[in-house]
Amino acid sequence: MSSPEQLPALSAGGSPSSGGASSHHSPHEASLPFPASAITGDASAESPRASSVPPSSTASEESAATSPLERKPDAAASRPGRRKVVYFVDHSVTAIAYAEGHLMRPSRVRALHALVHSLGLDSAEYMTVCHARPATAEEMGAFHRSAYLECLRQAPVICGNPLDEISLAFQKEFDVPFASQNGDCPLFPEVWALVSSQAGASLACAEALVRGDATVAMNWAGGMHHAAAAHASGFCFVNDIVLCIRRLLRHYQRVLYVDLDVHHGDGVEGAFYGNHRVMTLSLHQFGNGFFPGTGDYPTRETADSFAINVPLPTRTGDAAYLLSFRTALSSVVQCFDPEAMVVQCGADTIAGDLIGRLCVTTLAHTQCVADVLSLERPTVLLGGGGYHVFHTARCWAIHTATALGRTAAQLPLYIPRTDPYYMDYRRECTPKRPTLHVFLDPDVDDPLPLGDSLAFWRQLCRSIQWQMRTARLVRQGFSRTVQLCRQRRAALLRQFATQEAGRDSGIGVSASKRQRSANVTDRDAKEGGGGQSGLGVMVAEEECT
Repeated sequence: MSSPEQLPALSAGGSPSSGGASSHHSPHEASLPFPASAITGDASAESPRASSVPPSSTASEESAATSPLERKPDAAASRPGRRKVVYFVDHSVTAIAYAEGHLMRPSRVRALHALVHSLGLDSAEYMTVCHARPATAEEMGAFHRSAYLECLRQAPVICGNPLDEISLAFQKEFDVPFASQNGDCPLFPEVWALVSSQAGASLACAEALVRGDATVAMNWAGGMHHAAAAHASGFCFVNDIVLCIRRLLRHYQRVLYVDLDVHHGDGVEGAFYGNHRVMTLSLHQFGNGFFPGTGDYPTRETADSFAINVPLPTRTGDAAYLLSFRTALSSVVQCFDPEAMVVQCGADTIAGDLIGRLCVTTLAHTQCVADVLSLERPTVLLGGGGYHVFHTARCWAIHTATALGRTAAQLPLYIPRTDPYYMDYRRECTPKRPTLHVFLDPDVDDPLPLGDSLAFWRQLCRSIQWQMRTARLVRQGFSRTVQLCRQRRAALLRQFATQEAGRDSGIGVSASKRQRSANVTDRDAKEGGGGQSGLGVMVAEEECT
């Protein structure tokens, strides 16, 4: 596997700066109904190919010569029965590196975009490719502390003078040591550009769903689920997932968060812990001190937290992983009935990852994403972990195809030879030709026997049943409270309306009383001697009225 420095750099249009096997097409303007403040119209390279099999170089040159103005960016959205898909990219930050030798490599997204293009998935016929504007400090301040954001913004100054007293205080308080290869989150000068790009694209995904411009929105550079409000954690500086969900909650009553990363999504769970409008579902490797050490089955004290955790043992394998996911998802959807969903598709679950040890292939991982999309709810797909650059690129490219309605049979079996990173894939699979899907290596991967996995599954069933019962009671209690509040509000409104009607009709009643009193007085005066009785009648009438 090549290091990030050895990867061919892609320009804003997607073409490699060094000689590659194929060149990407020039960018074009994507006419979306988003507000200009949310995204720009700069789309990445597109290809009008309808087939999943890459064409010859001649056909590629012909499509590259096609005028961008002659294409229809909204063609995918106008086709009936197809999901409206928006794909956010930002090539300007894909060359950023955390530190020399660091496991987190933003350059993996560059390889992903190249593979998506090589597969012909970025065609305007299938989806709209857009560039999101960076998030502002005010937008990120909806969750993060302003002092912490200021530390990230001042990263170039801090990195330029790391031993300064103020710089040392920032690094210590927010757990962002400068140029540390061993630390999870080393501070580097370009960190603000990276996190603002990640957060901006995730916010744009939420905005696309809220406005109805997309049913599925993707930001594979996002998914930083460990970051807390005031400190970095687990390679994550800014929690773009929390910002995305908070934006969705302005429009949707219930949002389901699904975490497929090998690590527990502790940052997102903590941000919405006890919030009955957000349910979190996390499948993750657990035990033996695996980071972050949280995410075990709940206790009775935490049963009403709306945080569903599925801790899995190492070497879980496809069958047990998919069984656990479907068991949890079906129960959660039946109980919670989400209006929108956010899925963190961490690829460190995939076999061959440098950290994860769940022995899951892209077939099972993609099936989980397909199960979520089959619910036909507005969905945001985000990236996350994934420390094998080319396994991660393959995984997310397949997820992109799944969002577009492509099945495994409609995708090529092998990596297209036109991909600029084909030789990197080839070096990993020598002497075989590199496949698109990532399979288990029988010499390395040894999944648990299904019989052993069933014991974990039975424990999961008991935990899910217990948590769903508690969540259902909480929801019922909440519904009763809301219904009671509505009834009280309606009663107060009726009482207020009655008082207003009585106040308005009071003037007419008084005039009527005076008129009847005058008539009785005149009659008694004519009859003579009847004034006393007339007064009694008048008083009686007034008492009756």
